[in-house]
Amino acid sequence: MKHFIVLTLIFKSFFGFTQSNETILKGEIFTTDINGNFFDITNNQVIKYDKNSHKLYSYSNNLLGKISSVDASNPLKIIVFYKDFSKITLLDNNLSEWIKEAEINEVSLEETSLVCASYNNSIWFYNPLKFQLYRIENNTITNSSPHIKNLLNIDIQPNFMTEYNNRLYLNDFGKGILVFDIYGTYIKTIPILGLKTFQVKEKFLIYVNSAKQIESYDFLTLEKSTYKPEIYDFVKSVRIENNTIYIVNENNELTIESIQ
Repeated sequence: MKHFIVLTLIFKSFFGFTQSNETILKGEIFTTDINGNFFDITNNQVIKYDKNSHKLYSYSNNLLGKISSVDASNPLKIIVFYKDFSKITLLDNNLSEWIKEAEINEVSLEETSLVCASYNNSIWFYNPLKFQLYRIENNTITNSSPHIKNLLNIDIQPNFMTEYNNRLYLNDFGKGILVFDIYGTYIKTIPILGLKTFQVKEKFLIYVNSAKQIESYDFLTLEKSTYKPEIYDFVKSVRIENNTIYIVNENNELTIESIQ
């Protein structure tokens, strides 16, 4: 209920907030964790800050190339994915390695384009050659999806995925958001196009729309709401954690607002 209240305040009330100073980010990838910390990700470095923009820890690995994605939904098991080398590194909350350079092909996923965290300390992988999702737990494939292209009779090119509340969300820029259950069974497609990334919180989908504004989508009512479009109209990324919203504009300036 806490997240529901926060999101209702943000997208319906549009008042009652305090604004922090802007922080200039260095990287092109940005994410947050449930504790309110945020992560600035450059080509090969992850930097962790608290919500007051104080630097906490950093991690880098010059041997694995460019970082493709970082999933901090589990703050004690942060997943850093290196697509070019088909490897992941798992970090603890201090950004220290506790599993070093795990190779994806160790579980016969020689071609992987997307990775995200799953429940019970597991990981989802998407294989673009087989058009399938695989869930890995303790180096064993526990669940997989059917051949998605054949199942839906569409050619998909997913660019992002995330798991939340027993649902896996696989995004395709031109097709929408494909939703699966935790066993890899297809449920539905949410017809929101043109997204690079998004966040799921309670009954809301939160993202930057095609007009570069902050928008929410209500799973229950199917209604869309924009957040302060008169102020935030050149947004690149948005995240919400507890009572705080994180907004990154096209100049890589991060604004943090606390909902009161």
